[in-house]
Parts: sequence; C-alpha cells; structure tokens
Amino acid sequence: MPPPKILTVGILAHVDAGKTSLTECLLHTAGATKDRGSVDKGSAITDRLALEKSRGISIKTATVDFTWDDTQVNIVDTPGHMDFAAEVDRAFSVLDMVILVVSAVEGVQAHTLNLWESIRERGLPVLVFVNKIDRSGADVEQVFMDLEKELGASLFALNYGDTTDQEAPAVIEFQEMQPYLATHIVEKSFENLAEWDEGFLGDYLEGNTKDLAHILSLATPHIQAQKLVGLFFGSAKLDLGINALLDGLATFFTPNMLSQDAPSAKVFKVEYDPKLGRLAYVRLYSGQLQNKDSIWSQDLEKELKINQIFQRKLGKLESVGTLAAGEIGMIATSDLVLTGDVLGKYEFAEDFKTISEAVLSVQVVAAEEKDYQQLGEALTVLDMEDPQLAFRWYKEEREFHLKILGPIQTEVLKDSLLNRFGIAATFKPPQVIYKETPKQAAHGVVRYTMPKPCWAVATFLIEPAPLGSGVRFTSQVRTSDISTKYQNEVKRAVPWSLRQGIKGWEVTDLHITLIAGEEHTLHSRPGDFLLATPMGILRGIEQADTDLLEPMYAFQIKAHQEFLGAVTSDLTQMGAQLHSPTFDGDIFTLTGRVAVEKAMNYGIQFNATTSGKGRLKLTLDGYEKTAFSEEKVRAYKGVSPLHEAQWILHNRGAFKADERRR
Repeated sequence: MPPPKILTVGILAHVDAGKTSLTECLLHTAGATKDRGSVDKGSAITDRLALEKSRGISIKTATVDFTWDDTQVNIVDTPGHMDFAAEVDRAFSVLDMVILVVSAVEGVQAHTLNLWESIRERGLPVLVFVNKIDRSGADVEQVFMDLEKELGASLFALNYGDTTDQEAPAVIEFQEMQPYLATHIVEKSFENLAEWDEGFLGDYLEGNTKDLAHILSLATPHIQAQKLVGLFFGSAKLDLGINALLDGLATFFTPNMLSQDAPSAKVFKVEYDPKLGRLAYVRLYSGQLQNKDSIWSQDLEKELKINQIFQRKLGKLESVGTLAAGEIGMIATSDLVLTGDVLGKYEFAEDFKTISEAVLSVQVVAAEEKDYQQLGEALTVLDMEDPQLAFRWYKEEREFHLKILGPIQTEVLKDSLLNRFGIAATFKPPQVIYKETPKQAAHGVVRYTMPKPCWAVATFLIEPAPLGSGVRFTSQVRTSDISTKYQNEVKRAVPWSLRQGIKGWEVTDLHITLIAGEEHTLHSRPGDFLLATPMGILRGIEQADTDLLEPMYAFQIKAHQEFLGAVTSDLTQMGAQLHSPTFDGDIFTLTGRVAVEKAMNYGIQFNATTSGKGRLKLTLDGYEKTAFSEEKVRAYKGVSPLHEAQWILHNRGAFKADERRR
C-alpha cells in the first residue's frame, strides 16, 4: 500500500542553477539511491537522453519518487533552458507545489522571473532553495534581498547559509541561528512574520526574538498558507541543507486531491517507446486505475482502453498494473491520447498563460532522399510527444515544417532524429512566424453545387477586429435556410480555413459572420459545408486584403549604468520602443518592446555588450502590424481553397471522415 500522503513536487530553475543536482541529492539523502548521480559525469537518473548526458542540461521532464517521513514525494524535474519551456508548461498542470532553485552566485535571472510569474498565477505553493553557497562569489545576503525585491515575496529563511569561510561553508539550522539574528536575512524574515502575526509583532518590536523554536512554530502556518515563502540555503554538491528541505516538504504542504471515488487524471506528457508504443504520463487525482480498465477521455470524447500501467523506478520502466490516487504513472493505450487530455468526468478549471509560445518556424530536410518517408514518420512521433512543434507535412511540396522556441531546440531535434530513428537531417534557418489580419470588411461567397450530389451555399462577412482579440464567429442565418447540423459544420471548419491566409500565414483578429446561405433537401450531404467554408472565408479574406502582424518581445534589462549607452544604442538600431530608464544606485532598469525578428539573437549580443554582467528578460508580448515586404510572404502550402476545382477534387470525401484535427 502506498503511504497516506503523496506529494507531487516540481523542481524549477533558470538553467545551470543546479536543479537536477538537487534532485539527485534528494534521492540519495532519502535513501532511494545508493550512489548520487552526477550531471557532470552524465550519471544523473533524470537525464536519460544521450544529449542530456553529454551537454549536462535537462531537455525532457523526468519523474522520480522517494519516501520521506511517511510522505511519498513524486519529483518532476523540469528543463531550465527557455528553449524547452514547453516541458515546464506541461508539468505545471499536475504539481502540488514547487521548489524554485536559485543560484547563490547568479541570483535572480531572467527565467527565474518567468517561472515565478507562472507559479503565482497558478497559485502553487513554493519553497525557494538558494543553491551553490559553496561556490566562489556566493552572496547569500544579496541574493535574499534581490529575491525579496524582484519577486515581491515575503520571504522567511528557514536556515542560514554561512559563507564566511568559503573553503568550508556551513548551513545553520533555524533553532541554532542566535548568532545570526543581526543579519539582514534574519531581521527581514522576522519583520515579514511580524506583518502577518500580531502575536509575534509585540515580541518583535520589543526585541524578544531568542526563542527560535517558538518563532518557527508561529511561522509554520503562514508558510503553509503561502503568506510567507519559506527559503532554504544549501549546496546540492556538498549535501548542505538537504535534510531541512526534505523536512520542509513533509511539514508545510499537502497534496491536491479530489474527494471522489471515480478515477480522474491529467495527461502531462506523452512519449513513444519502441516496444510499448505510445505511453501517456498521468497523475491520478482520485480513484484507482488498473490494467484493462476503460476511462473517459475528455479530448477524444470517448472511452479509452488502458492496456498496461507502468511506473519509472529510478529511471527504469516497470509494469505495476495498478495506479492509486496521488501516484504518477504511464499508461499504454492504442488510442490517440495527447498531452493536456483529462481522463475521467471531472472538469479541472485551468486557463493559464503559458511560459512559452513558439514564434519561429523551421523546415526539416532529410540528408538523403531515401529517408524522406521515414523522416516524416519520425517527426510525427516527435510531434506526438511535443504538440507545440505543430508539425506540418506538406506532401505536394514534399516539405516538413515545425514550430520551435529557439535554436538549441533544433540541435536536440537533430540529435533525436539521428540517435532514436537513425535519420540524418538538416534544419534550414528559422523564420519568424507572422500572422495576417484583414485590412477592411469584405464578403466571401461560395456556391458548392457541382459535381452533384452536393449543395452548400454561403455568404460570409469578414471584418477586422482589434489586435489580440482573436477569432469570433457568429451566424445570422435561420435554421430553415441552413439547418443546425450544417451550421455546426461551418463552425468546425472556421479554424481550418484560417490556417493559411493569402500571404501564407495564419489569419487572426477578425470577426466572421455567416450572413446568408442555403442547403438542399436532396443534394446536401454531410461534409459539404466543411468543404465549402474554407473557400468562402478565404475568398472574403482575399477581397479584404490583409496586413501582416509580427510577434513582439517585451524586454526588461538590468545592468550597471556604465552599459546604458551601449545597450540603448543596440536597441535603437533594432527599432525598439524604449521607456525611460529607472535607477537603483548604479543599476539601471530599461523596459520596452522590440520585434522578435530583430531580437532573435540579441541575447548573445547583450552578453557581449555587458560582459555577461547584465540581465535580459524577453517575454512574448503579442503581435502588431508591420510593413509589408516580399520576404515576409510565403507560398500557400498544399491545395488552396481559392483554387476551387483542385480544392474540391482534393478534399471531396476527406472532410466526411470523422478524423481528429488540431
């Protein structure tokens, strides 16, 4: 029987803060492993890919578990590099709480802020672990102050990192911190507690702060309620602060479970196993699952059959047969289950922003023509594992296109294709993903009445909408002219109709109204309006013409004032929109917006300009209209609905199949 308390914990950090090393240390300290894995030596349990071992970075989310004080802890180790932020987005959905790892040397970094914003938006409980206090340049006081200021959090130090002797750093347990009461870290922690606890406020003002055991007991409920954010100092390399962190996990947090007997689960990852096929990683929130059970898929809208249930035990896949509430496991099923699916009838309330959104497109080419078909099949598997790739196989042009977050992701994909599938491939230079929006209002008319039997007549009004408003569809047509079932077909076809506009990009920020149309009692068939709708809508878009929209970054830069002139000059040359800088002593903060196309490689230039001493945070900040140029236009991939005869010939019957589309 599993322990009564099962806690799912995500370990998150900016790249190189040491979160995978911390995971290995937690496993070893809890007695789950005899030897501690090493990132540097390529022996980390959670780094299973060859590229992860060779580069010393996490690329895929990995899960491990251990038991501490009658609490089973499921650890979800996530990548730290922004190019793999989609993995973090997917993991967020199943976490009970988070350990946010921060380096005592580098402190708060750009991705730390991205992660913090997502943690807070989701209302996830969090502990901060300040790692690497053993490293030269570690400044625990400064990091604590920066965390308070940058995160806007009320921190409470649960131990103290003494770096006075850099050769022998020490972690002081809370009850032994009397010699450090005058430090800023302890003073500020007590001040934060006093703001939330009236009983402690009087003692704090009178200087009665020597009973540390009592103070910790007062702070505990406020940490549990997340009014205070608990913080530990330590070093995963030297096993410092690890026991205290483990005690904190077991003490402060409770799992997020459902009070029902029926099974309910979330799918947060899918991977393809050469022997077992599709494996869906699930976290079970209630009930129990067993081999051969069936469970409702909210995405597929049908019952799916569980063929077999597995769990990873220290990196190895083991068949377990049963999954209990709170546990993480992998289910093998022949159904097309995808990441983000919810299994069971319970409806989770989730509508959060993602850390990542792909704004770059890349074309993949087989090094040898004979591998063309196999490359397409391999990319289909990779797309199944990472839906954000949005893989498109344009068979008429014999082209493969993916969406990516950054250049390092292409290296990983290239390595995966070679080592997993034995296919050598090249990636063309990434291209910014533009969008289109109508310039003006226009009508699009379609009469699909030949060759019979078929009949779908419709008139669409296409109107521009405010930037960022997305797509809105309404119908003014009476059901006596077009019945409900055919109007539903029109609605289903709208997203497909907008995948490529007249300049080759997705069309957005528009209002589509079905203002007229008719069906035929004898000749209209299921699928007719599915086929006809893209022709009518794209004709309307052609009549309206379109503006190009380009993705924008919002940037936040922090650096020493000596670099302000050079940084401002770089940004001005990129056409950035700059706000007036603010100053905190010798440090300036500069914010504004810049086109993704201009800033795609700015991180490298910024590090060179600031000698690696500045901080650059880039966040996708919507789209805005950009000047037209032929280089930004791409040819329509596949058969265009504007080529009516070809479109009908190509698609007739295809839309009548109840296939799953994304």
